[in-house]
Amino acid sequence: MLLCGSGFTAKGVALAALLSRWNRSHMSLVSLVVGSALGGAFAAPAHAVKTLNLAINAAESTFDPAASDDIPSSDLIVMMIEPPLQYDYFARPVAVTSRTSELIESSPDGKAYTLRVKPGIFFTPDAAFNGKPRELVAADYVYSFKRLLDPKVASPYYYLFENKLLGAEVARKDAEKNGRFDYDAEIAGLRALDRYTFRVELTKPAFEFVYNFTTTSFAAVAREVVEKYRDERNRVREHPVGTGPYMLGQWQRSAKIELIRNPGYREDFVPTPTTDDDKQLAQSTAGKRAPLIDRIVVTVLEESLPRVLAFQNGELDRLDVPRDLGDRLFEKNALKPEFKASGIRHQRALEPLLGFNYFNMDDPVVGGYSLEKNALRRAILLGYDMDREIAAVFKGQAELAQQLVPPGLSGHDPKLKLRPPYDPALARALLDRFGYKDCDGDGFREAPGCKPLKITRSSTADGKGRLQEEIWKKSMDAIGIRVEFFSQKWPDLIEMSRTGKLQMWGWSWIAGGPGGDGFVSLLVSRNINAINDMKFNRPEYDRLYDESTTQPPGPGRDRIYRALSELAAANSVLDFGIHTYMNDLSQPWLLGYKRHPFWRTPWKYVDIDENVRNAATKGKVSR
Repeated sequence: MLLCGSGFTAKGVALAALLSRWNRSHMSLVSLVVGSALGGAFAAPAHAVKTLNLAINAAESTFDPAASDDIPSSDLIVMMIEPPLQYDYFARPVAVTSRTSELIESSPDGKAYTLRVKPGIFFTPDAAFNGKPRELVAADYVYSFKRLLDPKVASPYYYLFENKLLGAEVARKDAEKNGRFDYDAEIAGLRALDRYTFRVELTKPAFEFVYNFTTTSFAAVAREVVEKYRDERNRVREHPVGTGPYMLGQWQRSAKIELIRNPGYREDFVPTPTTDDDKQLAQSTAGKRAPLIDRIVVTVLEESLPRVLAFQNGELDRLDVPRDLGDRLFEKNALKPEFKASGIRHQRALEPLLGFNYFNMDDPVVGGYSLEKNALRRAILLGYDMDREIAAVFKGQAELAQQLVPPGLSGHDPKLKLRPPYDPALARALLDRFGYKDCDGDGFREAPGCKPLKITRSSTADGKGRLQEEIWKKSMDAIGIRVEFFSQKWPDLIEMSRTGKLQMWGWSWIAGGPGGDGFVSLLVSRNINAINDMKFNRPEYDRLYDESTTQPPGPGRDRIYRALSELAAANSVLDFGIHTYMNDLSQPWLLGYKRHPFWRTPWKYVDIDENVRNAATKGKVSR
């Protein structure tokens, strides 16, 4: 069923439908309708509707920035609901710049950040505002940040403030005691200084905290919207109202999401690059008012082949190449000549990502900190053929990880090699040593004391998941461990993983900035039920992590990060997994697009050449 996009008044819904349905010949009439209906406050596009067609490989789970912890949802949200800062589109090394706000103070001790919201930025019209224009102000960011502290919201991003934000612990404990969070009570470390200025003050240094201001988790929602549309968890999953360049249009849940241009979007211009390559790239876009695209259609295509075929057919304008199908498009990591000749552009880079297999340390079978349980986990890691997975599933587009922090981020040590090797013989010997033996002669081991032993590995219900299951089955059979599989869709696995219902799974953590803190924080016990799905709880790890937060980036902190990776390895809580290469393809009609390592949705700064697209796709089936 098609659901009408949220974030509108009743009149706005009708206008959104007009914008998405009427064809090019009616655009001048739509412009008049929009202009008169909104009192001339917004300027509608006077040109043919330009549509950017994209695909995601997993369904959206929420449109609430405080609740989203998966990439597809976060990428959709941040185009509608805005954090205060963003990355400079062209700058390398990366640099933070303003979005809705200016960073006017960052204290040298890493404890305080003051930002000023730009006046004249408005939320998209919504019934929650009673027909009045609603300006974005400092109090909106203060309120939105407080939502991360609310126990009822149960935000996975609470860890960003936990034991860091001045006054946060008192507010959190009061909410847990009283059963409700008092959003009107002042928190010392989170204050609006005036209508447009807000300040975040921490109890301890956090030298990379500034990068959080670029992320979806710090995006601003209006209190009126939350109070009107919230569910029993104080979340607003289906009604995004923001200040961004786009707003929700037609929405077919878990299938297709349409984003349409926000006609009231403020003045924002495509930056002017400084390097010759970037000047060439942005020769037709630099200096133009953003967004240049009127409409973005995002299709959920979980399987790899349909995404690749849709791109080859010109139905998608940009593609993250599925690693399992890279050989259709590449030869030795280079784009095949026939695709290069058609003008397709290829960008390849090692992602700031850690993709890993983990154990639930609370699980009665694989969890626990005894020597025998650690031996079981270590044997499983020794027995799993990750090289085969890289070859079969990722088609060579990945590297084995050796520590928690990926290459290119602060805290990575290229000399540190902690990954257990693939060694089935050693795995079998370790299992024998700790009493995991085949008691009944069926070819599979029992736990010490001849107790039943079976592990359950979760996976997504798609081609990638099925391939992984085959490798897991063959690997575990080789060391005599019975393995079964639990397949489910990605959003359901995310929720089950977060609540400790999965025994073993594999997921990825990708950096939102150049700091390594987010990766070592994955195993902090305070982050259980937030991002620590492993349920890992070791006081020594927590102590070292807290010590690391007092250190600026540099050799001292790097030594602590090494010790944290060593503790993770010693407890066999995860396998360190892989770092993946992303191969990014864009059609010749997608103009001005440069891949950014930490900003996945710079779509307000790109354009579409409809003449080139029409010529290239003439005679092909249209979506």
